[in-house]
Amino acid sequence: MSYFLTSRYSLFFSIHLKTSTFRFWHDIRFSGGKIKQKMMILKPYSILLSILTSGLLVNGQNREWSLQECIDYGVEKSLSMQQRVLQNKNDKLDVRDATLSLLPSVSGISPGVSYSFGRGIDPETNTYTNTRYMSVGGFGVGSSLTVFAGFSHVNRLRAAKLSRLMGWEETENQANQIAIQVMNAFFTLLYAEEEVRITREQVENSRLRLKKIEREYELGKKPQSDLFEMQAQQASVEFRLITAQNHCLNAQTHLKYIMNYNAEEELRIDARSVAEVQPEFHELEPKEVFTQALRTLPEIKLAAYQIRSAELGVYSARAGLYPSISVSGNISFGNYSDQRSGDFFSQITDRNQIGKGFSIGMSIPFYSGLSRRSSLQRAKHYYQSSKIQYQQTERALYNEIQQALQDLKSCTQRYRIAVQRENFSTLSYNAARKRYEQGLITIIDLNTTSNSLLEAKYDVLRARLDYVMQRRMMDFYQGKRSEEHTSELQSRQVI
Repeated sequence: MSYFLTSRYSLFFSIHLKTSTFRFWHDIRFSGGKIKQKMMILKPYSILLSILTSGLLVNGQNREWSLQECIDYGVEKSLSMQQRVLQNKNDKLDVRDATLSLLPSVSGISPGVSYSFGRGIDPETNTYTNTRYMSVGGFGVGSSLTVFAGFSHVNRLRAAKLSRLMGWEETENQANQIAIQVMNAFFTLLYAEEEVRITREQVENSRLRLKKIEREYELGKKPQSDLFEMQAQQASVEFRLITAQNHCLNAQTHLKYIMNYNAEEELRIDARSVAEVQPEFHELEPKEVFTQALRTLPEIKLAAYQIRSAELGVYSARAGLYPSISVSGNISFGNYSDQRSGDFFSQITDRNQIGKGFSIGMSIPFYSGLSRRSSLQRAKHYYQSSKIQYQQTERALYNEIQQALQDLKSCTQRYRIAVQRENFSTLSYNAARKRYEQGLITIIDLNTTSNSLLEAKYDVLRARLDYVMQRRMMDFYQGKRSEEHTSELQSRQVI
């Protein structure tokens, strides 16, 4: 059941059509005098594109959706998955920021311009005169680097990479949860549709028996009580059909909601792949399945990553107890003034006005109310808690696998018993119908056997679908994935 993305030729074809159309319009826009010729060529292509596009839309609306197609669509269109993808992009930015934090930071000294004017006393003539003064300065550049801070920057980079790995596993886990929800909704709709089909057959058979009894009653061969009983039976199966149809509509609505499918469009599911599956016994051991699940399930990997994340939290908290050492340097250039001789560049680059600086700083945490010690203790407690949580996740998984194997075995047994019951109920109904025609039993006995046959068919349907669901859950625990999904997981690097 683990989510794996299958190729969609319709999506590729749609993208190819859009790309070709864009290139065609690009040629028309920039071809100058050949616009008319391009337009003549474009007309048959436009007609062809419209026909193909309409054909794809009609095919998409009338085709039947398999279980895997429903799962792929539900995962692709899920709003929570879209949020998860955005979060993964943020995790990638965090890795980039943490990597660049290991490099020195560079900052420029902001330049400033001042201009003053007005009347003032000339010191040479001691008379008032108009004055004007402009200066430009503040040019320079500075850089700083943290040499040592308890390896906090390195641990930050490790935590960012780990968070990105956790984001990938959370994406897979979320896709698995959506796949399970879609699968449950799919089988609910499939059961409802089969229930409607079986009940409709029962309604038709009951209608034929009712017409036959009406004719026999008119001929005086059957009493009126048999006619009333058969009419009640007909009303009962029609009531059951209406209920089944309502369940089918609700199941279809729920499947569209889980898939984020357009509620106004028709959605038909394909039951052929499920119908081909026949229940059979499987010799599977819980420990074997559990071992496979430990290697593949994202829940286990997330729990393991939580332990590593808590360990990095301990390292980060311990870094707060160490002193930090940083170095910085800067260089500043001269100022320009229109009251001095020389042009702008010569004044700015004057060696007598260029200043340089270099500093080394150290910060030692002596006392801060034991807050750093408390943070370290809390980080250690969280680290121990994450280990306990990992053990709980393992135990819960092993219990789920045990129950799933028992349910799978039970579904196989129930299916075989249900098939036997259906066969015997069919024989019993056929015999009861002959005995009723011979007048050996009443119509009530015939309706009882008919209802028993209907319930037997329901049991067979329910047992078979339960088996298919449990079988797919076992595939999920065993980590059966497509080659594309497996290669994607192998391409990820673990710190």
